[in-house]
Amino acid sequence: MANVLEKQILEEGYRNAVVKLTGVLTASDENRVEIIALGDFLNNDRGLGPLRGFRVDAVNYSLGQVIDVTLYWNANTPQQIVPLSKSGKIDVTGDGGFIPDMQRSGYTGGINLVTTGFPAGGPNQNYTILLRLVKLY
Repeated sequence: MANVLEKQILEEGYRNAVVKLTGVLTASDENRVEIIALGDFLNNDRGLGPLRGFRVDAVNYSLGQVIDVTLYWNANTPQQIVPLSKSGKIDVTGDGGFIPDMQRSGYTGGINLVTTGFPAGGPNQNYTILLRLVKLY
């Protein structure tokens, strides 16, 4: 059976978005390019210019016991947002959030998801990640 991944946009306004990612690893680790893409969002204020990416203000997560997840902004050389292990909450709103380097070669504004540690022949591993994003124009 193949790995399962679901994405749900829980909230979307012209400025903020909340996205839930859930996955079940049944066969191997994941390397998902642009798990969150600019085209996933419709409520964008055109008066501010085109949507260029996202600031990450908060991440709530729960991961399977033996896997880790790393989130990246997509580019020719992806820029790491945050590595995740076990479960927890990271809220950097008061510090200005995690902001992408939009000048990086090949930057698309999307967010990638990579898992590591899936045990070959071992039990399925799952993850749930809730991201609070701010749209950047």
